[in-house]
Amino acid sequence: MMTASTFLDAYIDINALLLFACLLWFASAAALRTVGLSHAVTARLRLLRWGFLAVAFAPIFVAVMTEVTRMGVVPADYSVNLTDFIVAQYLQGRFEMNPSMLERALSLRADLTAEIVAPAGRAGMVLVACLALGAAVFAARFACSVLRLRRVLADSYVWRRFGRLELRLSDTVAVPFSTRGLRRRFVVLPSAMLAREGDRRIALAHELQHLRQGDVEWEIALELLKPFFFWNPAFYLWKNQVEVMRELSCDRAILIRRGYDVAAYCQCLLSVCRDSLRRRRLLAVGLPAVALVRTENRPFATRSAWLLRRRMVSLIDGKAEPRSASLSLLLLVPVVAVTFLAALAIQPPGDWSQDRLMLSTIINLERLEAINGPVPSFGSPGW
Repeated sequence: MMTASTFLDAYIDINALLLFACLLWFASAAALRTVGLSHAVTARLRLLRWGFLAVAFAPIFVAVMTEVTRMGVVPADYSVNLTDFIVAQYLQGRFEMNPSMLERALSLRADLTAEIVAPAGRAGMVLVACLALGAAVFAARFACSVLRLRRVLADSYVWRRFGRLELRLSDTVAVPFSTRGLRRRFVVLPSAMLAREGDRRIALAHELQHLRQGDVEWEIALELLKPFFFWNPAFYLWKNQVEVMRELSCDRAILIRRGYDVAAYCQCLLSVCRDSLRRRRLLAVGLPAVALVRTENRPFATRSAWLLRRRMVSLIDGKAEPRSASLSLLLLVPVVAVTFLAALAIQPPGDWSQDRLMLSTIINLERLEAINGPVPSFGSPGW
């Protein structure tokens, strides 16, 4: 039976696994740099996406494995549990810690779940209120950005139409971007770009490549998920890496498919940035869409400049990317497998194991000693 506690356990698992997946991502990136494959941006983008999907589907995998174990298909002895492992290491003397503190640390998740599902104290009520308020604020922000996007599209006019794809011109945007609705896809260009044929061709090719790669759908999906993960730094870190890799991958694909001159491509990026900075009144970013370049207000300008510089360095470097499909498979299999294994390991322990019974006995003896004085040893005359 699905209960509030079940959904909360899955939510906690996903947040913890997202942090674990970030660590795996940076370890994989370091390994690629070590072997001289840091320029394999398409494979790294696929790794980010499949890693996120592995995290999202981990609770389903755990539920399936739990049912398979219950049916006896997989022996219970083969189960992997982090709590049991920590207790076993403690009893073997691998690390020192007060047993009561260890028990509190191991039961922290269960206590937190109970506090959120049925908040009894002020701390639990404040935590629930903060989560609900934060989710509401970010959901409202997303709704406002959607309304803003609809207004931009309504103020633009159709330039070309190819099936469900519309190319539009707008006087209210400074940066070309691509987005989509439920049925149609859109590429919106600033009207002033009509006079610059070279930049217009590059911008169109770039945004069409984003649509071809599914970047718009991923951007919208991550924005939809932000109200649920607004408090988790790993989510923003993951989203930032997706943005960087998708731009580098798109740039690389455009140069390979279209054969544009690298200098002209870089000049186009600089021209669009200059236009957006000169005309502050025109919309640049802040929409559920994928833009040609990222331009933001002053608190985030350093990051935008860093991304633009990295894209241009990657374009000028011009290293040929290895077979992305083979490399992606080589990276994905271990990352997904380790993620699913971690999902099983962080589950609350089931029946009481012998090690946890031993830990409970030690804790009870400590409590008796604190109440009644020292407990005599088994070899003393009193036993």
